[in-house]
Amino acid sequence: MANDPDFLEVSATPDGERVRYASEDVDSLTIMDDLRYVKRKCRGTGLSGSPKIRWVRVFYEGRGIDVYSAYFVTATKFNNTTIIETTMQYFISLADDVAVSATSINCSNPYYTGNPEGNRVMLANYFGKIYDYAEFAERIRAREFATLMDVVRTWENEWSEYPVSRTDGKVKAAHIGAQKTVLAESSSKSAGWKRMKTEVVFARHTRTIQAGAGLDVAPWARHIRHYGTGYKLYVPPVGLYADVCFADFSRFGSLGYVFGASYSRFGYEWEWDSGYGPKLQDTRCNRFDVEAGLSWHITICRNFEAYVRAMADIAIIGDHTVDRETGEKRTADSDFKTYVSFAAVGGLRWYFCRNVGLYVEGGYDISYASAGLSFRF
Repeated sequence: MANDPDFLEVSATPDGERVRYASEDVDSLTIMDDLRYVKRKCRGTGLSGSPKIRWVRVFYEGRGIDVYSAYFVTATKFNNTTIIETTMQYFISLADDVAVSATSINCSNPYYTGNPEGNRVMLANYFGKIYDYAEFAERIRAREFATLMDVVRTWENEWSEYPVSRTDGKVKAAHIGAQKTVLAESSSKSAGWKRMKTEVVFARHTRTIQAGAGLDVAPWARHIRHYGTGYKLYVPPVGLYADVCFADFSRFGSLGYVFGASYSRFGYEWEWDSGYGPKLQDTRCNRFDVEAGLSWHITICRNFEAYVRAMADIAIIGDHTVDRETGEKRTADSDFKTYVSFAAVGGLRWYFCRNVGLYVEGGYDISYASAGLSFRF
């Protein structure tokens, strides 16, 4: 579990049917038999760390002191390079007060269960400035404790039998005993409009690739430049489209970016009269398209969804014209033209297994109808 999820999808087996819950509807969750996640009010260190109810893993529950951990994945852009960081942050709570960030480490997965080293500055600030354990804070600064749990167990053994000592003004009244009211505060939030009985097909961060072909180049997309007859299709529109979900509204659908490219080839014949009588000309057109826009998806039932797309389309059509009688190329009628248009389609997509499915769509596009395979990641 990472980055405070808005929704949880749970299944009995890795590839089984999932049931979606809004985060507000769930109070605790146990995975892998012994990793227990709960909601707790946590805040970072310093004045900028405002308290927030977040999902954390129970790292340790002791006498008067509890430790929680939360896994975060962040992306930072620096000089056109995106740096991905995966951090496990640890929070300490004394006497059910608001949990305060005490240390953090870099780790490769959210299931890390080792005993991290303690951040002496953060831990000394926590016990010395927020809570009135100045002598204990000096011991932390003096490197008496090697790990976070050494600090926690020492406090538990030496001070857990006494009332918690707090520094005036460092822990607000609303933060004292805050953990006891977390469930009541969470359950007061209305999440009914977000509820979903089955998993969402196109959930946030989902990426799909669709590969397919259309029936024909639509009449409005042919851009035939002459009064031709004998239209012929050589290569139907074949394309590759990618969708990336960036917003998930559960039962109200999800939004994604869509990018695509396609190729098609068609031709026609027409007559040209040079003054010596009409002669048949053959024109063949190679069409390349690049499209980009937005898509909206709504789940109908498990593994089955409907979607619509609105895209800008840049088409490059290369005309190659030859005289049928002589076979000579007509340079005046052979060139490239660029067209900019708008495309809008609606479709249905069904996954017959978790990551592979079929789609069919139609509308105002290069082809009026197309179908193919969809791959989900």
